[in-house]
Amino acid sequence: MRKQSYLGCLAVLASCAASNDASYIAGFTPPTAAQGYTRFVTPTIDAVKPGDNVMYCQWIQAPQDSDRQIVDTLGFQSLGGHHVALYATSAIEDVGTSRPCTTRDMLTVTFVGAVGAEGISSAKLPDGMAFTVPKGFALMTNTHYINATDNMIEGQSVVDVKFTDPAHPLKGAGSVAINNDMFSIPAGSEYSFDGYCKATTKLSFFMWANHMHEWGAHAFSEIIRADGTKEQLAKDDQWSSDMTFNPAWIRWDVSAPFVVNPGDTFHVQCDWKNNTSDALTFPTEMCVSTGFTLEAMPMSVCEAAPTM
Repeated sequence: MRKQSYLGCLAVLASCAASNDASYIAGFTPPTAAQGYTRFVTPTIDAVKPGDNVMYCQWIQAPQDSDRQIVDTLGFQSLGGHHVALYATSAIEDVGTSRPCTTRDMLTVTFVGAVGAEGISSAKLPDGMAFTVPKGFALMTNTHYINATDNMIEGQSVVDVKFTDPAHPLKGAGSVAINNDMFSIPAGSEYSFDGYCKATTKLSFFMWANHMHEWGAHAFSEIIRADGTKEQLAKDDQWSSDMTFNPAWIRWDVSAPFVVNPGDTFHVQCDWKNNTSDALTFPTEMCVSTGFTLEAMPMSVCEAAPTM
């Protein structure tokens, strides 16, 4: 993400309006939002100390009384910014709420966008498709800051969202998750667990990623075809806590999606290093793989079994 410097308050700026420097922390001067984009300015994260690595959940838009669609997300961060991920969430808090993210925040969210290097979307959708924000869901950002300086800093981000015209809705991207939650990671141990789930309908994936929390070490997902052959979906040889909200998405072109057929089996494997004095179970830790499909459908969760 493009880094600049920082201090300010919550604001929402229409895309047609010029940037108001008074809305931003000192030294943070993001360019004006592009035409057709709605700008959200996140609350300031105060007093990020040298060496701090912080992730905040920040509510930027209240629930609406109808579905919304998002086709693109752009944005910028002040000094120390690592990423901004955008989620629709059924956990409703006041706009302007800003607090460290918890593991439970992942239970109520649906991914709808993220900003990567140079302020460009890291989750670009195929033309003619959109992420859906369901009726009654708020918009929440996950903002990540790392202070690699010797001084205290403050952090702020802007997120520029392109909504579709409600009068001309686009095809919504389908969403599938394989939830592998029957594990118990022993205290002070390394542990591995596998989960399997059989597909019952054809699915054409254009994005896929693995998901764990802070004790994750490695993650792997694949498809075991009905004839026994195997094809990799995603492999994370190293895991870091920032990947919880900002995963490494694997992408396929819409002209050649990764197709899963009825009778194929999803296989998800997670490895953890539990350095605590307690066993870790769901939802403190997770082992999930998730993807977006060309088939328009609501979020579908398959509860994985430990054997095929």
